[in-house]
Amino acid sequence: MADNYGVLRKFLSEEQIQNLPNQLKGQSWAFEPHLRMINEDVQNNLDNKLDDLCVAWMATFDKRMPSVKTQQHFIDVANVIMANLLRAYCKHKDMLVGIGRRKGRLDRERRYRPEYMTTNRFITVQDWLIKFGLMRIEQKGYNFAGEGQTTRVLITDEAARDLEVDDLTLRDFRIGKPDEAILLKNSDGQLSAYEDTDETNAMRLNLDRINELLCKTDISTSRALTLHDRKPDFIGGKINLHRQFHYGDFQTGGRFYGGWWQYIRKYARRLITLDGVPTVEADYRGFNAAVLLAKAGHPIPDDPYSLIAGVSQSRELRGHAKTTLAALLNSKSGNTEEPRNFDEDKHGMTADAFRQSVYDAFPMLQGLLGQNTGMKLQRDESDLAELVMLHFVDQGFPILPIHDAFMVQEHLQDELVQVMKDVFLSKHGQTPHVKITLPLYVGKS
Repeated sequence: MADNYGVLRKFLSEEQIQNLPNQLKGQSWAFEPHLRMINEDVQNNLDNKLDDLCVAWMATFDKRMPSVKTQQHFIDVANVIMANLLRAYCKHKDMLVGIGRRKGRLDRERRYRPEYMTTNRFITVQDWLIKFGLMRIEQKGYNFAGEGQTTRVLITDEAARDLEVDDLTLRDFRIGKPDEAILLKNSDGQLSAYEDTDETNAMRLNLDRINELLCKTDISTSRALTLHDRKPDFIGGKINLHRQFHYGDFQTGGRFYGGWWQYIRKYARRLITLDGVPTVEADYRGFNAAVLLAKAGHPIPDDPYSLIAGVSQSRELRGHAKTTLAALLNSKSGNTEEPRNFDEDKHGMTADAFRQSVYDAFPMLQGLLGQNTGMKLQRDESDLAELVMLHFVDQGFPILPIHDAFMVQEHLQDELVQVMKDVFLSKHGQTPHVKITLPLYVGKS
């Protein structure tokens, strides 16, 4: 396993490091059904273990033995589960993996797993990994009175030692192309089954076109990314995008997720290159606020949040305005804790007064509370994003989405801005302001 304390050793002694509280204790990563390990040495060790596991499983059959294909599927499932445990172990030896064990939930999530990873096989393999001492349950899952938690598991110390995983790093893992690119979650945030329609089939085909071009593109950075450049949920060089809908309804959500560039800091995105060419980033300024105004027939100013008192004079207040509006749009009751950490002395008003100024600037809010409006606006945003991306994909130009923002090679800046304005105009009858962020040239000020 890679050394997790390289940076700390520059400032602290070994004793001080050992006495630090474990910040990852109890944390978990979601199970990734398309994960694979590319470290040949550890994989060879694992193959030997899984061959023995399969032999032990086969010995339980008296007469009709599973086919060679079925045996391979058993090993394939075990490989994916172990890859997830090993990746978590690379992050920290106490890092857990959330893994489903209830048949009902696994059946609902069936379309999101590889075809060979059937519900019964998935549960059976887990049981054998536990029985064989390769995996152990750290926290049992539960579902009670509307609340639930997925079972948390981790690799055993004995298995980690036997597999000789000390040299593994997060770079030794890859996430393959998922079989399903259109995800639907229910109100509890769990993946749900659904029947395909002309709409979902069309979205899937469009995603295939976008992902095909991205997979052919060299998406890199002008310098190596550091730990500080990455967000905590950064997991590596994943490229394939998917669309994610919520509340069991294809009219809520729909954003594009999955590209590694979405999981690095904003300043670090300025380092991204596409086929070696520096990129620009363009985003709709105040997208939610702009759409609210357009739908109500109000003109959209360059900065839609400037309608809120004091925002034009304070970047900090603008941040509060953005989070407060988003919280209100997603609130089920119309109540929100935003703005948090509001400095009343500095801004000369109370947090309640500022919240009221948001209502005053956007009077249409009152009629939209408690209706999942924020998620419905995400559907609007993601449909516009799809149109923008397809415009460039049709010409063979790669484009990276970050929700209501996009990155293209810098020579396409003007075209990107115009296309973003055009698709918004066609949908909402007005032209919003688009903000440009230029590339950061390494070695230049």
